[in-house]
Amino acid sequence: MFKLLRKYYSIEKTERKILNRTFIWLIYAFILVRIVPLRWFSHLLGDFNNEIHCDLSVNEINLISFTKKNIRRLKKRIPWKVKCFEEAIAAKKVLEKYKINSTLYLGVNKSVKNSLIAHAWLKSGDVFITGEKGHKQYAITGFYS
Repeated sequence: MFKLLRKYYSIEKTERKILNRTFIWLIYAFILVRIVPLRWFSHLLGDFNNEIHCDLSVNEINLISFTKKNIRRLKKRIPWKVKCFEEAIAAKKVLEKYKINSTLYLGVNKSVKNSLIAHAWLKSGDVFITGEKGHKQYAITGFYS
């Protein structure tokens, strides 16, 4: 326990602030995704089927890398399994706080048993923030910017 606290306070202040925001948004996204239907909260994700392409500054790339790192950290320590959609929502909301535009993609694919498998990933410009692994296997059904 003390080891975790020591690690927490050894993190740079900006990164620690992003870690705290990410933790709160992961909890919020967990509740939204598991309890509330998407049609009730989709307006919180942005404009549907409106893709934004942007060039990122060095500062924005640093904030994105802090967000990616903190999501990986939290996924290991949170007592529930964080799904890709929850990850993407949390990262999108954290980046919105820093006025960094991003696009949340939703995709589906058929499994071996002919059932649909969904996946969500988040990109800002050409940089993947969450869900990069295996995203090419999914057909994009919609996106929010």
